[in-house]
Amino acid sequence: MLVIFGANGRTGIEVVREAMRRGIPMRCVARNDRDVDQLNRTVSITDVSFANADHASSLGPVLQGATSVISCIDPRTAGPNSQQYGRKAGANIVQAATEAGAEAILHVTVMGAFRWSRAKLNRTSFHLDENVRRCDGPWALLRVSCYIDEIIEAHVWPPDGGRPYTFLDSSRYAPISRAEAGKAILDHLSVMTPGRAPCFGGAATYSGEALNQLVAPCLRDTRANHTAFRPVPPGDVSVEPETTRGTLGWIPEERLESALENPSPTASNKSDPKPVYRSVEPGPHPTDRKRTLKVLEPLQQILRRVVHDQLTTDLERLTDHSGPLELDFSRSRSRGRTASAHDGEMSELTHVRAVDASGNTLHKGSVDFLRDPLAETFFCWWAGDGIPDAVWHQLDMGIRRRLVNDEHFGNDAKVLAFASAEPEAV
Repeated sequence: MLVIFGANGRTGIEVVREAMRRGIPMRCVARNDRDVDQLNRTVSITDVSFANADHASSLGPVLQGATSVISCIDPRTAGPNSQQYGRKAGANIVQAATEAGAEAILHVTVMGAFRWSRAKLNRTSFHLDENVRRCDGPWALLRVSCYIDEIIEAHVWPPDGGRPYTFLDSSRYAPISRAEAGKAILDHLSVMTPGRAPCFGGAATYSGEALNQLVAPCLRDTRANHTAFRPVPPGDVSVEPETTRGTLGWIPEERLESALENPSPTASNKSDPKPVYRSVEPGPHPTDRKRTLKVLEPLQQILRRVVHDQLTTDLERLTDHSGPLELDFSRSRSRGRTASAHDGEMSELTHVRAVDASGNTLHKGSVDFLRDPLAETFFCWWAGDGIPDAVWHQLDMGIRRRLVNDEHFGNDAKVLAFASAEPEAV
């Protein structure tokens, strides 16, 4: 019995369809009965099982009788700063499948899934993969370069009608269709070597420069904002066809050029489909007085809430107050550095007050912040004592190294101590 997790996703559904064509007995697993918009067009809903990979205790029943398992889950986002699957979801599947007696467990992931990736999706994929690697069991990873539909939606004909992104000239890709990826995954499942992580791609490799030239005649003339569909991450994630042949035993045939021969779809106002469990945008933080102030307008809604939350948390190191409080920005002014974070624009702030329920001042001062766009990290705190310990301990090695040469933080005590010490191994 083949068990397919993430069966409702774009790749998972192609694995399901290919397994049906091959007559392979299978069990399709979705998160719940609201996560079946693709599956219910392909298989009977009565043939679908439900389990949440984030909760290991839910996986045992769907894995009964499993001889092989394919995991097509990925870290799709479900609203601001939340993930649909946590870092241990893949490892939960591997452990539960091993305990159930599965002889082969294949976790499908992407190339470029590394800690320092500029793409948030790839960084989260790295942590999924890392936890799988720590498991004992007959698992293997299978890494795909990128998908043709990803290139179409972000760089050629975005479904929301926005302006497509361009490719970084120095990047390299080997796009493959989802249908051929489904065949490749099933083929590799039968020959996989546990503990290995081979890569595969499509029929040809392209540089970013070549892709820009290839898609140029297909682009719509639009002055709209960039599409909400994120671009394919930059970098070299190409796989030469002969390498793919060594992994799969064959070379895929479908090429990007064939997909571009189809007429450009009509632009629509349809936005990126909302993922299951999409979070609503958070409302005001409990410490927010909800006043319309000029100094807070650049923060927008999400960043404003984040700032309130982080300043309230940081207040714990400065006072012993434990009751209700509010943050007062009525006398505050912005100055100095600015940076984009979340949905708004942050700047250094002065004359911010924290007051208790009676209006008594608990603390007042300026607000400092750290924004690292490469790691997509943002922190703010009450200024005066440098970077707080609680923030410093959350900064990875890459951020700390960049702070050494940062004009604002280069003389911070923690940064100087880090710069003078022997660099940590990565």
